[in-house]
Amino acid sequence: MAKVKLNLLNIFQLKLNKKFIEYEGNTVGDIISKFIDENKEKLDENLIIKNKKKLNPQMLILVNGRNIKYLNNYKTKLSNGDELYLSFPLAGG
Repeated sequence: MAKVKLNLLNIFQLKLNKKFIEYEGNTVGDIISKFIDENKEKLDENLIIKNKKKLNPQMLILVNGRNIKYLNNYKTKLSNGDELYLSFPLAGG
């Protein structure tokens, strides 16, 4: 299993009062599942989809700066030292 750092941005950082959490897992799905299991009580329902194992598809998940939608989504394999970033999408002008 890879040891990775999950960096929390905007709403996630505010809700959990943490900048990052370290996890071990083989895929992005492993990490997100553990994150949700540990923190579901602190997160708003609109951030998590109904099965409670994935985040709302609008959430932005990056692995080493690359959007998982352009990799292999939740099945994206992880390596030791990878950094994940979890963000609520923001827009403005």
